[in-house]
Amino acid sequence: MQNAQRTVESFSKIIKCVIICLSLSITACQKQPTTSTDIQQKNKDSKVEFIQQDLVKVQQGSSISKSFFIGTIRAINQSSIQAQVTATATNVTAQVGQKVSQEQVLVHLNNQDNAARLAQSRANLASTQAQAKQAQNMVQRKKRLYDQGFISKVEYEQSQVDYQAQLENVKAQQANVDISLKANQDGILKSPISGVITKRQVEPGQTVSIGQTLFEIFDPDHLEIQAKLPTEQQSALKIGSQIQYNIQGNPQKLTATLSRISPIADQNNRQIEFFAQPNETITSLSIGSFIEGAILGSNPIQGQLIPLDTIQDIQNKPFVWVVRNNKVQQIPLQILEQRTPDNIAIVKGLQDQDLISRVKLHADDINKPVVISTP
Repeated sequence: MQNAQRTVESFSKIIKCVIICLSLSITACQKQPTTSTDIQQKNKDSKVEFIQQDLVKVQQGSSISKSFFIGTIRAINQSSIQAQVTATATNVTAQVGQKVSQEQVLVHLNNQDNAARLAQSRANLASTQAQAKQAQNMVQRKKRLYDQGFISKVEYEQSQVDYQAQLENVKAQQANVDISLKANQDGILKSPISGVITKRQVEPGQTVSIGQTLFEIFDPDHLEIQAKLPTEQQSALKIGSQIQYNIQGNPQKLTATLSRISPIADQNNRQIEFFAQPNETITSLSIGSFIEGAILGSNPIQGQLIPLDTIQDIQNKPFVWVVRNNKVQQIPLQILEQRTPDNIAIVKGLQDQDLISRVKLHADDINKPVVISTP
């Protein structure tokens, strides 16, 4: 009897376990799996919330076309002084950084050979001048004798020929003196311009050779911009065009006026060289510095003003996040001008009703409805 009761109880437990398992299975079957369509629908139904400070209205503005370039600052008047003779420097009177005036003596070079040649040529000149004077006196005496009939006409004419020959000899000796004097004066080097010494490569007692550079001088009061522009941008090169630029290491914006243009392009790099006159005073320390600038066009370009820091991927494919028709959109842009100090960009590609998002969004937010709350 007890065995039968135990068998019934065991069977009841088994029945209960089967019923519980079946209930769990039915419940699981009733739950439908989540699909990608459901996720997309859920994302579509969600909204992006903004506050008013997150959005910026598009404003109309104008921009001037710019042709950008890289150049340098150079002195208009500069000179390199070379030795014209081989000689020894006896006196050097100029130092680096010293201001000198035009025709100021910078160095004396001593060449004994040139001095000796000058003395010899002067002596030869004096000798020929004396002989020419004697020949002139002989012509005058022969003239009197000829007039009195004591000598023939041929003898008188011969004295005239001798005198002319002596005069030509005087001219030849004078030329030798001029040549020797020039060679001797080449030992006294003077500044060809007024300016400042930037390089000195000679010391007292040093022997220099012909063609050796001794000094370099530039005029710090007359500087200009030297730069090049690709030939495909040659339409921007017009005398009188305004230029904006800044010197490397100095953020200050400066201006200049285009003054000269090379008549031909460089055959190697297909670029056209041009020069510009700075409108502001530039210190001589800027000579040789690199500059970054732009030639400004004469016709303004209309565009839209937006904050520069709202533009995404500005170096490659610039775009902004906007609220258009009350939905989030990703709009590509054409950047006309960047005004970094003012955090302003002038662009094309937006609509007047667009609201620019200061908040960086994601691709999943595209086409989501927008809620703008007030603080």
